Amino acid sequence: MLYEKIMKSIDLKKLNCAFMVENLKTGEKIAYNENIVVPSASLIKIPIMMEILELVKKSDLSLNQRITVKDEVKVPFSILNLLESGNSYTLKDIITLMIIQSDNTAANILMDISGISNVNNYIKNLGLKNTVLQRKMMDSDARKEGRENKTTAADMVKFFEIIYKGVKIGNPYSILMKNILISQLDNSVMRLYIPDDTLIAHKTGDLDGISHDAGIVYLPNTDYIFCGLTWNAPTNNLARDTIGRISKIVYDHFINQKQ
Repeated sequence: MLYEKIMKSIDLKKLNCAFMVENLKTGEKIAYNENIVVPSASLIKIPIMMEILELVKKSDLSLNQRITVKDEVKVPFSILNLLESGNSYTLKDIITLMIIQSDNTAANILMDISGISNVNNYIKNLGLKNTVLQRKMMDSDARKEGRENKTTAADMVKFFEIIYKGVKIGNPYSILMKNILISQLDNSVMRLYIPDDTLIAHKTGDLDGISHDAGIVYLPNTDYIFCGLTWNAPTNNLARDTIGRISKIVYDHFINQKQ
């Protein structure tokens, strides 16, 4: 059984873990700790992207509008932080940087545009109760005050199911999100032990002792959503490796299924 194989691969004495897998062909799900609320790290950038594109759909924003990046909005762990101030980028560029490079400056710019409360309302309107955006990226004061961005494995799977099925927001925006997520540059987590030519639309997230990855895996015989969350890990390398091994077990299970 897939569940048993996954559980045997996790050293729960060293870290905490949650996972959820959904077979998009049959709707079947397997999960462990899927409703445990944990710090989301950069997975919270998924609903930020979704809310921004909802505003584009309503014509409140345009993917082609240009945004000037000033010094005062720059934060660490950001490509934009390393580039010349005063440069302008399209809204689509900013969304792309936030996802594929997990650019924190880009995420904060998009939060300013959408409003944190609007992102949370978007999440609530999807019927999700355990994901919340409470602070900007790299806001250490907010973290000290206990204002943390949070999610669950079940909620992340739901976000990706919405993107995959094109419901709620519809095309061409769901296709745009898939294409951006497929261009993800961080391949050190769920992709770690999976063949390089596998098509995966995903997003990673890391904080100290925390590593997450969630996304859609496209295979010839079926597609599936995978979400792996780890926390309280002694090292991030162990956390990433744990998710990588779980992901490989799931991949092997689906790739070997008869069509």
